[in-house]
Amino acid sequence: MGSADSKLHFRKAVIQLTTRTQPVEATDDAFWDQFWADTATSIQDVFTLVPAAEIRAVREESPSNLATLCYKAVEKLVQGAESGCTSEKEKQVMINCTQLMTRILPYIFEDPDWRGFFWSTVPGAGRGGACEGNDENARPLAESLLLAIADLLFCPDFTVQSHRKPGPVCHSKLPTTFWSESFYVCEVEESLCRRI
Repeated sequence: MGSADSKLHFRKAVIQLTTRTQPVEATDDAFWDQFWADTATSIQDVFTLVPAAEIRAVREESPSNLATLCYKAVEKLVQGAESGCTSEKEKQVMINCTQLMTRILPYIFEDPDWRGFFWSTVPGAGRGGACEGNDENARPLAESLLLAIADLLFCPDFTVQSHRKPGPVCHSKLPTTFWSESFYVCEVEESLCRRI
């Protein structure tokens, strides 16, 4: 993690998750943003600052806080995937969310009572254009997480190298044929797209 202050704030947030008697509100963005602030975080720091015993304690004593932490982390990943991770700050937030989820997921799945958690729906998260209040069309948390991760795997200058060349970009064929037998690469302009 960046500075000693950011590590201290992160650690205090982890402790608050286990010690608060009342659940932390999902709308308390100032609290939740401490977990994926834009400071550089190493995976070693996350594993050190979020001990297994405390993850289990949150799971047992404050399950709503653990659920909200997962919802908020997935929400951040979805937002980053939708925006394409264009800024360095946003890329760091995606890395921090991924590292935090990497740390807590094994402890969620070790408890049989929590195994169905990721197949529950995210409150207010409808499927592509569905009404916010319609929980019937809400996407399961696991689906949101997997779709976000899949999208993040193809973010130029984040997880893949950008091959942008000066001039127009050929977008018309790539999205519709990416998973087909072949796909298209743009040379200079759309009319020159060639099939590989």
